[in-house]
Amino acid sequence: MKRISTLIFVAVLSILVVDVSAQSVTKKRVGAFIEDGNVVIEEATTTLVVNLTVECERVVVGPYARYAQKYLGVRAPLVDRTQYRIVAADVAVADNLNSVTSDVPAQSVVDDHLGGVDSFAKLLPDKIAMGEMTADEAAEEAAERIFELRRTRLDLITGEFGEGVYGAGLESALREIDKLEHQLIELFFGKHYICQTKHIIKLPVEADNTAPIIARFSPEEGLLASDNLAGNIVMLNIAPSDMVYPASDVKGRVEYRYANNATVTVSVGQEVLVSRVLPIYELGATVMFLTPTK
Repeated sequence: MKRISTLIFVAVLSILVVDVSAQSVTKKRVGAFIEDGNVVIEEATTTLVVNLTVECERVVVGPYARYAQKYLGVRAPLVDRTQYRIVAADVAVADNLNSVTSDVPAQSVVDDHLGGVDSFAKLLPDKIAMGEMTADEAAEEAAERIFELRRTRLDLITGEFGEGVYGAGLESALREIDKLEHQLIELFFGKHYICQTKHIIKLPVEADNTAPIIARFSPEEGLLASDNLAGNIVMLNIAPSDMVYPASDVKGRVEYRYANNATVTVSVGQEVLVSRVLPIYELGATVMFLTPTK
């Protein structure tokens, strides 16, 4: 009896090698069994992790923007603008749901701005006469101060400013001039900054839902909740492949779940962000094998 059981087991394994040798197959033992003296109950499930990197570009118009062409010879942005883009995307299988990073966004600001993103430094030109200054007059005064700072910088570098400004003193003076000039230029050209936010979406796979909506995206508002109709659909699509699994009618005690090598695609609207071939257990097959008995 032992010899017959062993032959059946070997024959089944031979079928397995022939059927799946040409394919990369991921399998996992499932059900209840004893391992290292302990009772183990295993299930084969798949959790996908979608990583999206969203970039936000923002332009804040300066208070003297409409005078930039007149006094500095260069046009400045005249309209505030905020635009979002998905600049990177990836999808993978999470081996352990507990090991996946939290989906709390992590921000990284690229540009540094004096006085904050929305506020401008209080650098309106000092009054030289009684009465209110018009915006045109204030812009002209600010432009004159920019040119004055540039002349002072040149004098310091060439040594025309006087004697005794060397080494660390010169570096400190140049840094202060750069800071003041930057603050004045922002009054004309505004503020421009870029930041990137990483979003992690965890999604347990459901066999009866292979095209779930995982989020929505708007160029004006960024990544939105899946039920927010203000943005385009961000969809995850799972397309199973044609695979041959080992067939067995034997009612044995060894049970394996074979994953399907499915094509997993993440898209926003008609644009494909990323596509990967990943093992999906929910779309595979469960096979029973007879083991030899002692």
